[in-house]
This record gives sequence, structure tokens and C-alpha cells, in this order.
Amino acid sequence: MARKIELVFFDGEEAYENFSETDGLYGSRYFAKQLEADGGKQFRGGILFDMIGDRSLDITLPADSPPAMVRDVFAAAEALKLRNYFSYLDRDLIDDHAPLNAIRIPTIDIIDFDYAWWHTADDTLDKISAQSLKITGSVALYYLSELALKY
Repeated sequence: MARKIELVFFDGEEAYENFSETDGLYGSRYFAKQLEADGGKQFRGGILFDMIGDRSLDITLPADSPPAMVRDVFAAAEALKLRNYFSYLDRDLIDDHAPLNAIRIPTIDIIDFDYAWWHTADDTLDKISAQSLKITGSVALYYLSELALKY
């Protein structure tokens, strides 16, 4: 049975002053509000990819990630012998996954939060790795095809 997968790109993540209920995550909050207004949950889950092209890939899954999704992403990484690139972040993270989780669409944040050039002028293409993108994409595809979309 074919499953529907949508790619959604968010803009306006950053806060103007400080992250709060009204500042930051503008695109994902808007998207979640529209889904909620449309009368129900149209999605079974979501995967947020954020800063995954770092040459020294170290993906961290925030503590507020849906546990079943974390288990399955780790299992996918293990099956592909890529588990050493994935770990837990020791805290919750305010990011674009939060508004979707708030409306009960389980969404995991796959993020390489340890990125020295984040929000600097040195965040240039020479810091990006095709291999890191391949690792992340391979685990995501395995997760979707072998675990998430099987039921």
C-alpha cells in the first residue's frame, strides 16, 4: 500500500528577541495551527532535519522526542551500522518539532546541535559534507521504509 509523504519547509524559526509562546518558530507554529484548524490530524508523524550537513556529524535527539520514534531511529541507525552518529541531547530543545508535538503529531528532531559555525558568517558551504547528508538520509529512509510505514 502506498503511503503519502509530504516535505514541508519552515521559515521564520528564529525569535526576534527571546523564544516564547509568541516569538520564534513562526513557520512551524503557523503550519500546526492550520492543521489543527482543518479539523484533525492528517499526519501520523514528522521528522525535522536541522543542521545535518556538518562535516563532523553528531546527531542528537532531544530529550522531548517521542520515545517510540527515538527507539526506531536508533534501530534504523544500528541496522545500517551508523549508530555511532546518533545520540541523545541531554535536554529538551525549542525547535520546529515542538508545535507539531503540541498538537499530538509525534515529530522527532534530527539535529546536529554541536555546530561551531551556527549563526556566524563562517557558516559556509565548505563546512558541509555530502557524506553527512548521505548518512542522515540513509537512516531516515530506512526508518521510514522498514519501521514507520510498515503498520
